[in-house]
Parts: sequence; structure tokens; C-alpha cells
Amino acid sequence: MLNPRAVAALPFVAVGIAAVIVGGATAAAVAYQPTEHLVWMVAYLVLVVGVMQCAFGAGQAWLAQDPPRGRVTWGQWGLFNLGNAGVIAGTLGNRFGLVAGGTLLFVFAIAWFLYGVRAVRWRGWGMAYRALVGLVFASSLIGLVISMLGKGN
Repeated sequence: MLNPRAVAALPFVAVGIAAVIVGGATAAAVAYQPTEHLVWMVAYLVLVVGVMQCAFGAGQAWLAQDPPRGRVTWGQWGLFNLGNAGVIAGTLGNRFGLVAGGTLLFVFAIAWFLYGVRAVRWRGWGMAYRALVGLVFASSLIGLVISMLGKGN
């Protein structure tokens, strides 16, 4: 039987690793004819959907005083990935409303991750985790503004 912390981290780590692999394969496939949107999508898949998903999910499972249970894990996982899907689809399709909706779901997910580490086992690591969440939150708002300005709204 798996440790409850490992169980809580597993969905995030599995999808995160898959996103890094898909991002790398996509980069290889479009290397000879890259477009601005495809290059952005590769970076987003690797950094946000991949690396940050692993960091947020595994970090919360490892740091939280009590690891999240099934409903919380799957709720966060769903919000995070639906939000990312909306951001990617909206960006590739030049649909700002979809980008905004995806960003909103994404922001709710990372706020939920932040809430999940309100009581941590290691103070220093907890502060680093919160700083990373804050940086990604700020980046999502900057990305939303860039998307809005790029659309001409």
C-alpha cells in the first residue's frame, strides 16, 4: 500500500511528467517550422502543466501537516488541468474569453494549493512553496494581460 503522501502526489506527478514528454515531442515535431503559438505552447506544457504541476502537487503532499485526501487531490487536479486546457485552447484559438476562464480556474487551483499548506511540517520549505505559488499566480495575471492586449481588447 502506498504512503498517503505518495497517493496525494501521484496524479499531479503522472500528468506533469506526461506534459513534459508531450511538450518535448511537440518541440521536436515543430522544430523546422515553429510558430509563435506553438513555441509558447511547448514552453507552457513543460513549465506550467509539467514542472509546476509536479511541484505544486508533490510539494503540498510532502509539506502539509496532513496530506490532502482523495476529494481534495482530485478537485485540485481537475481545476488545475481544466484551467490549463482553457488557457492553451484559448491562446491557440485566439479566444480571450477561454483564456480568461482557464486562468480563473487555474487561479482557484493554486489558491487551493496555497490553502493546503496553511499548516506545514517544515517552515522554511513552506515559505519557499508559498513564494513559488505566489510567483506563478503573478505570472498567470501577467499572461492574462498579455493575452488581452494581444487580442486588441
